Order: sequence, then structure tokens, then C-alpha cells
Amino acid sequence: MESNMRPVIGFDEKKCTGCLRCIMKCPVKMCNDASTQNAVRFHADLCIGCGECLAVCDPGARYGLDDFGDFMSDLKAGANVIALVAPAIVTSFEGAYLKVNGFLKGLGVKAVFDASFGAELTVKSYLSYRQRKRPKLIIAQPCPTLVSFIEMYHPGLIPHLAPVDSPLVHSMKMIKRFFPEYSRSKVAVISPCLAKRREFDATGFGDFNVTFKSLQDHLDRTNDRITNYPEAKYDGPVAERAVLFPSPGGLMRTIERYDGNAHNFTKKVEGHPEVYHYLEYLEEILKNGETPLYPMIDCLSCGMGCNGGPGTLNQRARPDKLLKPTFSRSKSAMSHYGTWQHGRRKSDKRKPKFMQATGKLEKTIGDYWVDGLYDRAYTDRSAIVGRLIRTPSRDEIRKLHLQMRKTRAEDFLNCHACGYDSCDQMAVACINGLNRFDHCRHYADIMRNEMAEAHKKELAELLTRVHKITSEEVGKNVTGIASLSGHIDNSTVAIVNSFNATDEIVKGVHSIHAKLEESSLALNDLNASSGEGKKRLMQINSLVSSISEQSDALIDIAKIISNVADETNILGMNAAIQAAHAGEKVGRGFAVVAGQIRQLASNSARQAGEIAKRLKDIKALIDDSHVSSNEAVVQFDHIVNLVGRVHENGEGVKSTVEVQTASGQYAMGELNKLRDAAARIQEESDALMSSSQTVLVNIDAIKNI
Repeated sequence: MESNMRPVIGFDEKKCTGCLRCIMKCPVKMCNDASTQNAVRFHADLCIGCGECLAVCDPGARYGLDDFGDFMSDLKAGANVIALVAPAIVTSFEGAYLKVNGFLKGLGVKAVFDASFGAELTVKSYLSYRQRKRPKLIIAQPCPTLVSFIEMYHPGLIPHLAPVDSPLVHSMKMIKRFFPEYSRSKVAVISPCLAKRREFDATGFGDFNVTFKSLQDHLDRTNDRITNYPEAKYDGPVAERAVLFPSPGGLMRTIERYDGNAHNFTKKVEGHPEVYHYLEYLEEILKNGETPLYPMIDCLSCGMGCNGGPGTLNQRARPDKLLKPTFSRSKSAMSHYGTWQHGRRKSDKRKPKFMQATGKLEKTIGDYWVDGLYDRAYTDRSAIVGRLIRTPSRDEIRKLHLQMRKTRAEDFLNCHACGYDSCDQMAVACINGLNRFDHCRHYADIMRNEMAEAHKKELAELLTRVHKITSEEVGKNVTGIASLSGHIDNSTVAIVNSFNATDEIVKGVHSIHAKLEESSLALNDLNASSGEGKKRLMQINSLVSSISEQSDALIDIAKIISNVADETNILGMNAAIQAAHAGEKVGRGFAVVAGQIRQLASNSARQAGEIAKRLKDIKALIDDSHVSSNEAVVQFDHIVNLVGRVHENGEGVKSTVEVQTASGQYAMGELNKLRDAAARIQEESDALMSSSQTVLVNIDAIKNI
């Protein structure tokens, strides 16, 4: 929908929770749209820009909009910009507000003016209008939020708005008139208020609305501090006690400078909902032809005045904390003009013609005040509201209340839970499509009760079905559990028996393992003995071979002896022949010798034959022994090999038994766990049986609900 009013509040629907707190705090209510689920949108043309919703929107779905971005862009582009600083600056940058001037000039701002002096001009404009026109009611208009509220929702009060500019616009007109070097400069207003942007649009004065909060956010983003900048005095004239304007009652206190009786004809009212209720009351009594008790209304939208505006850093501050720096500055300002004396004027004598420029202050104000320069007119914007929000008849409201089940007086709770001030206001919102029935506590309670009754009936039917089905199924389960319990008992017995049998097997395997250990040791000894026997047998075989060789030598010697005997015998025969040739006398002795030699040769040959025969027999025996010895060596080799194989097999069996032993021990451990698990299963089965029986009892009890 096309907007006629510049938005000063932003909205992030993703963050909105639809809590309705924004409606509750909103003075005008109907700018909010809670017709959708979990989101409360708003319409800029109906919003007065008070910022009350910002303080209660913890998720940050709503946020303030100002011109800081455009302001910085123009400065970077080299634009000619001056600044006009609202007096509430002293509370947001306490003790360093003059350093803000230095910071602004560091950004490229050409000059910095104090809007407090515009407030001095405003007071003079008010009093001039009051003296000339003597109206029965003047509603002060420094607050653009309240101006929008009157123009949009209570146009009957427009004739009573002070027909002069706000302090800021007074200041801008003064600069353009009396400071020609800045007459073509763009003006950046450093303000505590979001709605000021709309005042600039309405009057045509002011180019940028830059909030204190945006300045601080910029410093935070750039890791900068305002204390890093030098103090810089304001350009232009200096204010006196009008520096109190951002505090509640600031206008009244400044008027007291001219009329000590100002508190008797000035109504000081501020903050939501008091100021809005009071303005509604004023419109009502004026319509009735009544005269207001107070002819001057010093009013501000924010409870702590402009010092606590939505563009400041003070929304959660204590009021007294904000008043202290403001009063301190006021004292200094009055001291500058010589008007400070225990908070009062030096003289309580009423000045007969306060418009005359008497004294330093009056002369300074008179130098910049021109009759008619600061006049202002207002716009009746109620047609926009009428176009967007239809006012239903009482009959329409009554019909809607009936739809919301409000038929008795006690049904109209006016509880504010929906965010509205009354049930009728909620009805108007619903008729305009701005809210839903379920946001009404009464309607929600009825719907909840009806749903509860319907659910109770459904629950009773459901319980009946559940009882029937559950009872049958649980009965089956109980039977199954009983059967399962019997199987578990049998399984437990089988597991215990298996455990015992496995335990015996493991013990047997342990015994076999011990025997195999002994056999392994014996085989090791046998293997060692067999090796030693084979070694000794090889030695004997070697000796037999040596004896066999020696026997062959002896036989050869016997053959030699036999040959010698034969040759000796031949020699004896030759000797006998020679003895015969020699004669009996000469050869007798030689014959005897030859006979003896032949006898010796014969004996030697016979003995040599006997020896050869014996040696042959011995040789045959030795050869037989050598053959047997070789066969024994082969047999010993076979025995040694068999012993080695038996040893290897024994080691394999031993290793297998060790594995079986480990497996048996693991099996024993698992069977032990299984036995324990079986015991637990038995216990849980018994508990389940008991629980199932209890369930059956309770199901029977449900039947009687």
C-alpha cells in the first residue's frame, strides 16, 4: 500500500514472535496488524513514530530508522553540511557533549549550532502568541510524535496546537536568516527522536535526522570513542535555561523566567499513556464546550522527556540520572547570562513588558526573533486514518462480540491481554482485519474449554476402545509371558548344565595339557639320547671300519709269512741238496741245518696258514659287524627322525590344546555371562509378569472412569 508518511520504524518479520507487546505499548493501536500467525506488522501511515514498541521488542524485530547513512555519504562526497544539536545530547554523552562537536567537525561538518537557543526563541513565540491572541488553550508542540498523534487521530485539537515552529525549526530558520554563509548548507539535526524526520518533511526544513544512537553505533563499529576528540564550542548564540527543554517541564521552567506564576497555568504531562489520555480528555471537553483547567500544556511523548527518546542511549536509565547533567548545564547557562541565583531570577519583580529586550539575554533573543518568521500551520491527516481504519457501528461491534462468545457483562474482561485498552477496541481491530479472535483471552478460554470438553468426550471413547483392545492384548501378553517364563526356566537349566559340562571339559583339557607338557619333556630327553646314541654308533662303525682295514693288513702279512716259509722250505731243500753233494762227512752238519730249516719253514707255513684262516674268519666277522653297524646307523637315523616327528606332533597337539584351553576359558566366561543374563531375564520376566498383571488391574480401573 502506498505510504503518505515517511517510515521511521523498521521491521524484520523473521525476528518477530507475535508476542503482542508492541500493541500493548502502542498509543494508537490500529497501526499494528496481528492478523497473521506469529508476526505483528504495522502501517507507517498509521504510526506516529513514538518508538514505544522498540523498548519492549526484545527480539529486535522493530528498530529505528534515521538518515545517518545518507548523512555520511554526503559528507564523504564533500557536501556543505552544518549540524544542529538537540540539548538532550548532554545526557547521552554526559561530560563529553562538546566533544561531539569536535567529532562532527572531524567528519567534515562546517559548523555546529545549539538547538537550545531555538528553544529560547520558541518560548518567546509562545508568549507573543498568547499575549496577542489570548487563546483559551495552547498545546506545546516541540514533540513531533504528539503533533502526528493530534493531526491523525484527534484533529479537533489542531486549532489549539501552538501555531509556531518547534525549537529545531526555529533554529534552522534563524540560521538561514541570520547566518547567510550557511543559508545554502544542508542541515543535519543530531536528535534524540525518530519522529523528527516527519517534522522536517512537514515544514520543509531539515535534511538529515541523525540520532544519538546512530553516532554511538558508528563509534562502536569503528572501535572509536567520543573522548578521542577535542571539545568544540557551539557556533551561533548561546541559550539560557531553555537547555531544560528536553526534560519534563522544561517549557514551564523557561516561561517562569518571565512569569513566576507559570506553574499555575501550565499543565506538565508526559509519557505513555498519561499524555495520550490527557489529550483525548482535552478533545472531549472541548467538544462539550468546556474550558480546560490549564491554558498551557507542556507535553512530551516520552516519560523522561527527550532525554529518554528512542534515538538516545537512555531508554532504561533512571530519570534522576538524566536530570542531573541537564540541571548542571542549566546552572552554567544561567550563570553565563547572570540570571542564576539559587535557581531563581535575581528579581522576582514581574516585568511589565517581557517582549522588550531588557538585559543581556533579552537583547540576544531579540536579535534573532522576528515576528511572523517562526509561524507554522498543521495538516489534518485524519482522512488517511479514516481511509485505512473504518469506524464500525455499535451494532457491528455487538455482532462481533457475539461471535467472540461475549454475551454477558462479565464476559467483557477489558484485560489488555490482547494489547488493546478495551474489548471494544479489540473488536474494532478485528473488524478491520488487524487482529484475530484467538488473541482474546475470553474467546481463547471458551475455545479451550470447548476443546477440552470435546477432547474429554473423545478421550472417554478412546479409553473405552483402549481398555477393550489393551485388556485383550495384555491378557495375551500375560499368557505369552508365562509361557516365555517357562522357556526361560528351561533355558536357564540348560545353560547351567552347559556351564557345568563345559567346566568339566575345560578341566579335562587342562589335564591333557599337563600330560602333554610331561610327554614333551620326555620326548625332548629321548631326542637328545637318540642323537647321542647315533653319535656313539657312528664312532663304533668308524672303529669297525678301521679294524677291518687292519685285518686286511694282517692277512697280507700272513701271506707274506707263508711265502717266506715256502721260500725257506725251498732254501732248506737246496741246502739238503748241497749237503748231499758235499758228502756225508762234510755235508752232514749242513744237512742237519737244512733239515731244521725245512722243519721251521714247514711249521711256519702251517702256522701261517692257520693264522690266515683265523684272520679270514675274523675278517668275515668284522665285515659282518660293519654291515650290521651300517644298518644300525640307518635304523638310528630312522629312530631319530621318528622321535623328531613325534616331538613336532606333540608340540602341535600342545599348541592346539592351549588354543582349546583359551577357547574353553572364553566359553566359560561367556557361559557365565549367559548364566547371569538368564538370571536377570528371569527376574525381569517375573517383574514384567507382575507389571502386566498390574496393568490389567489399572485397565479395569480405567473402565470405571
